[in-house]
Amino acid sequence: MWTNSSHTALLLPGKGLLLLLLIGCQGTAGTLPTDSSLLGNSRLWKSPTPSLLIGPEAASQAPPPPELPPTEAARLALRTAQEFEKHGRIPEAIQFYEKARSHDPALVHTVARRLAVLYDLSGQFTQADTEYQRLLQHSPQDPDVLNDLGYSHYCRGNWSSAEHYLRQAVQRQPQHKKAWINLGLALAQQGKTDESLQAFCQAVPLAQAHCNVAFVLATQGQHTQALQHYRHALQLDPSLPLAQAAVARLSANPISSTSSPAESSATPPETSRNPSPTH
Repeated sequence: MWTNSSHTALLLPGKGLLLLLLIGCQGTAGTLPTDSSLLGNSRLWKSPTPSLLIGPEAASQAPPPPELPPTEAARLALRTAQEFEKHGRIPEAIQFYEKARSHDPALVHTVARRLAVLYDLSGQFTQADTEYQRLLQHSPQDPDVLNDLGYSHYCRGNWSSAEHYLRQAVQRQPQHKKAWINLGLALAQQGKTDESLQAFCQAVPLAQAHCNVAFVLATQGQHTQALQHYRHALQLDPSLPLAQAAVARLSANPISSTSSPAESSATPPETSRNPSPTH
């Protein structure tokens, strides 16, 4: 060890290291000073404590999360999309279905089926048609796809196109009740009442078929004709609550056949696309 008035140096045996301590004035040889001003100065004896970052600043400096393999990322995106769809959050569901497909091309048709319906529901018919055409190219005989596409055109007011696809659906699967009901609606909208009743009867009893025709007539403002079909339904099945309520409303509030569909109090039949996947 050697000392002077401002430094103390220690040579550590076997290490070949020279430790130089800056401790100000040195006391007696070989003795460190006990000046409280020196011992209390943490800057001389401690490393500075790093500051804790929070908020956006922390997020920008945080390491990126590890990337999942494409198939795992696709699976996660698909499950997220299904949850959003289940809770009616259509824009978010569309976003994550698209992500799932981009991560795993094997999901292209599974995702296309849901996207076609969701684009329909959000009024994005051009995108919906793109998905339907993709599905038809892959499975041109699929009755569920044909039913969904037919119902899509029905919702747009394209009755003739709806009839075209729905007839194909029931030809491919004669027991497809939803397609028969949707076809009955499309025919009724075109004034093809007898054909409409025949289509409805493939899925429901005749009394209910008359209720369905009455619903379409009521939405068209043809309330006198609608009332006739509701009464006919009650003759066939007096216990039908839907027909009873409709007759009571239409009889109490007669509206001319030229009234707008918005003034109708009819109850719609049970129609829809095919259900979404089980979550």
